[in-house]
Amino acid sequence: MNFLPTRGSALLAIALTAVVIAGCGPSQKAASVPPSATGQAKSNAAVAIARGKIEVEGGLLDISPETGGVVGQLLIKEGQTVEKGQVLLRLKDDAARADLAVAESEWQLAQTRQKSRAARLPSLKQALNRWQAAAKQGAADLQSVDEAARTLQEAQAELDIATAEVAVSQRKVEQLRALQKRHELRTPEAATVVRVTTHVGSTLQPGVSVMNLLPNRPFIVRAEVNESFVSAIKEGMHASVVADGDGSNLQFPKATVQRISPIYGAARLQDDTQKGPVRIIECVLVFDQPPANAKVGQNVRVSFHE
Repeated sequence: MNFLPTRGSALLAIALTAVVIAGCGPSQKAASVPPSATGQAKSNAAVAIARGKIEVEGGLLDISPETGGVVGQLLIKEGQTVEKGQVLLRLKDDAARADLAVAESEWQLAQTRQKSRAARLPSLKQALNRWQAAAKQGAADLQSVDEAARTLQEAQAELDIATAEVAVSQRKVEQLRALQKRHELRTPEAATVVRVTTHVGSTLQPGVSVMNLLPNRPFIVRAEVNESFVSAIKEGMHASVVADGDGSNLQFPKATVQRISPIYGAARLQDDTQKGPVRIIECVLVFDQPPANAKVGQNVRVSFHE
């Protein structure tokens, strides 16, 4: 016998079907998302973005001679690595070398004269002692004793003069050696030669830069933070750094805010110069790891994170 469904049983079936569908709906998916995901996304969000430039700590080294002259030797080339104290170039110093050679000869002569004067003293002292002993025994007169004493005093005076001449000659040699060193241009620290603007035979002026060196120091980022976001930037804050303007989106190691300038300044890296001056605060960041693919002067974008 076939039974037809009643109206009540049909309504009950519809209600049960609705409950099953609701259990598989969006509310179940939302419950499966970890509660920390929202907080993590918030913490990774950038609180400010700024333009910056990669620099070397302390800047490039501008090398200039202490004295003017003609370049006699150029001992380095662009791209070469140099160590602290290494000679970069030498100026022609023929006259200074000649003066130094003469001074060194005079110093040696003064030392020889001093040794000769000093060698006489022991025998003269012995002679005076003998005359004094003989005079006590009545075998010599006082005049001979006085002559021996006078001879010893004169020899001592000559030795004192010779000693002073040695000191003067030594100071002269040291002075000329220091002057000769001024004809040599040395690197103050380990670095890489970036640019050389002179050549053998060219005349240099004192204090005028003739080459630029990239010192072996850590790289930093000097970022310009718009005044609207200054309050969001703190020392110790982490940041991500990406190349700007070359289309490569090159990623650099993470960086940390080291210091924030206490004064406002004008932006130098703004996109549109037609907008007029933009006030910024300069922020210096240090890389957490050395950026092997970074170049000094490279423009970057800095995203600051809480």
